[in-house]
Amino acid sequence: MRLVYTETIQDLLAKSVIQDDLESRDCNRMVPAEKTRVESVELVLPPHANHQGNTFGGQIMAWMENVATIAASRLCQGHPTLKTIEMFHFRGPSQVGDRLVLKAIVNNAFKNSMEVGVCVEAYRQEMESCRRHLNSAFMTFVVLDGDDQPITLPWIQPQGKEGERRYREASARKKMRLDRKYIVSCKQAEVPLSVPWDPSNQVYLSYNNVSSLKMLMAKDTWVLTSEINKIKLYTLEDDKFLSFHMEMTVYTDTAQAFLLLSDLGRRPEWDKHYQSVELVQQVDEDDAIYHVVSPALGEAQCKPQDFVILASRRKPCDSGHSPGLGPREPYVIALRSVTLPTHPKTPEYTRGETLCSGFCLWREGDQQTKVSYYNQATTSFLNYVTTNVAGLSSEFITTFKACEQFLLDNKSELALSLQNL
Repeated sequence: MRLVYTETIQDLLAKSVIQDDLESRDCNRMVPAEKTRVESVELVLPPHANHQGNTFGGQIMAWMENVATIAASRLCQGHPTLKTIEMFHFRGPSQVGDRLVLKAIVNNAFKNSMEVGVCVEAYRQEMESCRRHLNSAFMTFVVLDGDDQPITLPWIQPQGKEGERRYREASARKKMRLDRKYIVSCKQAEVPLSVPWDPSNQVYLSYNNVSSLKMLMAKDTWVLTSEINKIKLYTLEDDKFLSFHMEMTVYTDTAQAFLLLSDLGRRPEWDKHYQSVELVQQVDEDDAIYHVVSPALGEAQCKPQDFVILASRRKPCDSGHSPGLGPREPYVIALRSVTLPTHPKTPEYTRGETLCSGFCLWREGDQQTKVSYYNQATTSFLNYVTTNVAGLSSEFITTFKACEQFLLDNKSELALSLQNL
């Protein structure tokens, strides 16, 4: 992984486009990257070196952390906490008598965290013009509030071509960190995620489908990652999964949006990741099983994917209403993979699986609906998710905007059906 690190970064940047969301950011909370630049000089003394006169690596790392912390504090105007270290790349040794020049700058800020790049150069007093590049590192910092929760950070404004390069590479490194974390920690490949569909147990399977989505929705550790064109992207990290949550408000009736989105047969009209949808079995009025074909995600997949999905929709259970806001509980459209003997894996497709995904819809005022989409990313979907979360792609936003337009274009189509809801 280390040997191909540089090539991986360059490959990601060549195939990705940074989300152009700088215009939507609050200018009052943008800090020019150059204002975070820090430079420090340390003299290597005998206590800093081993018996051969080479500087201790740990000593250099400690100096690097100090200068990175100062750079991070210039962005947040507070006391930053080191969260992770991306890499320390030692290129060569230094000796007693060397002057070490440590340079640090904030490369990018990701809502609740920031990446600081640090490099170290060495020179002898009599040869100051001949500097040697000793070390490079990338460190991630957060700033914690009184409850030890990360606070929202100002945005970084990259400056010049070098600033743009550092900004983009920081996004690529974030994607790689997320990929590594969940690929290493998740044991999904050991067991299938799909559950066998059994008509004798269909009530439990449908209930579990809906309750899993509601439990994911109810988690209180969602973090707002980005907001573009009034569409919010949240992420949730735990030991095994990276989940994401998209949210927007649409000027349409909630019950109508519920009917439109719960009909998976119409999803290809707005979601390019649904190439075709076949209704396999209408279990009952609110549950159905579909066979979905999805185009290959990127160059890594040579074949299209297919899914066998149980879709369970539920109207709000409670009759209580908040003034002007409609039911407290949402309309729910839950999706998860199941196994059917009539639809086994085939050579023409790569069988994909979704563990927990779907929509929750709330009525907000007159003819307004808050639409939220949730997905607990599986390993086959992880690369696509992290590309969007890291800001290297805006496909999530594009797809959700297409969903909004679909709901608006069909807002008067289901008037007769709404009488039954």
